[in-house]
Amino acid sequence: MNYQRAQSPSRQDTKSTVMIDETRVKKVLNGDMAEMNSYAEELAVHYVRANEKERLTTSQIRNFLDEIQKMKDYDSNKLQLLRPKLAYAAGRHKGRVKDFRDLMEVAIKNTRKENFEYFKYFIEAIVAYHRLHGGK
Repeated sequence: MNYQRAQSPSRQDTKSTVMIDETRVKKVLNGDMAEMNSYAEELAVHYVRANEKERLTTSQIRNFLDEIQKMKDYDSNKLQLLRPKLAYAAGRHKGRVKDFRDLMEVAIKNTRKENFEYFKYFIEAIVAYHRLHGGK
């Protein structure tokens, strides 16, 4: 017998709908502030719109942002050390946390001393838009 339950049409789809766009990330890291605002808001909406278990919380993003803000200047080693922390959080919480980790992997890979400030702005923008759209 097949015991699988049909998914209710009113149930929100929790699959990832926002793909990580490396081209957009590179634009943001090159200082395109209009692109930063647009992309950060799209991502924030995606992170907020998930069921309760898969949702990315403001505190989860803030934890990452706090680590970034502790770095006054670009430090490649410290930036690389954030990757295992993100991996741990993604493994522990799944859902949108994994999506955030995937985005940060691309962003970290493309971050250099010259664009570190834009990297920080991008994370701050995601936090702000996440909060605006109901992130808790």
